Amino acid sequence: MGKSNHQKREIVSLNLTAYELLRGAMYINITRHRDRELNIILSLISELNVIPFTSEDAKIASYIWARLKETGKMVSDADILIASICANNNEKLLTLDEDYEKIKIVYEKLEVNVLKET
Repeated sequence: MGKSNHQKREIVSLNLTAYELLRGAMYINITRHRDRELNIILSLISELNVIPFTSEDAKIASYIWARLKETGKMVSDADILIASICANNNEKLLTLDEDYEKIKIVYEKLEVNVLKET
């Protein structure tokens, strides 16, 4: 049997992504008095390696922000911060958010795969 070209990589999360997931689940918990989603997210996050935001990530994020501002194609700060953490840690970003393609244009070190909904 031939060797597979696919490498197994650990799934990681970012502290910013954890926040985005938790805020939605917390909103559902408060407004609908339902804790199912919150418990699922908390369980998921507890099983993942969560990567923090560092000063080097901040440098990369500020560069990305300035380049996007220069081109007039701004995206959310959260997207910029997430992209900077992924790029700095050599992590591939899988997302449904097409804004990351704008970031990739100004910061080629970002490895991103924008999944297309079918």
